[in-house]
Amino acid sequence: MTKDTGAKTKKYIVPIALLFLFWMVLSPKFGVQAILLGAILSTLVVIYSKDILFSDTEMPLYQMKHLLNMLHFVGVLVVEIFKANIDVARIVLNPKMPIQPHFIKVPMMLQNDINKVIFGNSVTLTPGTLTVDILEDGFIIHALTTEAAEAMEESFIEEWIKKQEDSEC
Repeated sequence: MTKDTGAKTKKYIVPIALLFLFWMVLSPKFGVQAILLGAILSTLVVIYSKDILFSDTEMPLYQMKHLLNMLHFVGVLVVEIFKANIDVARIVLNPKMPIQPHFIKVPMMLQNDINKVIFGNSVTLTPGTLTVDILEDGFIIHALTTEAAEAMEESFIEEWIKKQEDSEC
């Protein structure tokens, strides 16, 4: 087996394993038939969609060597989502409903298209903010309050993704 063949095989093993794991989670029974069928179908799906799998240059942050950083990011994002839920609940339950809706343009600091999408989706997941558009030079974000809009200027999400991009260069 050549080095190139080994790298290609390794590239397909992770998606096959993830699809198989997903198959097993959704399977009502854990028998030989379910395991065999899951393994075969997972392999066929990856082979069929091999041309749409991302390359290392398209998704450099999402390799196994960056797994701990990614898990840390997800953990921090979950905490921020929880805190934003509490803030939005306070605003909505307040009889005066103290909202000041804002559109803000956050300058673009990211280079990789996948990272831009992850930033936009992370902002949208956080209650009280919504990514409206991704432009060449920035993100258009709607925020429920002035404080939320100001927090978007130097958000931990963009800082983390930018730091990861810089470490790849």
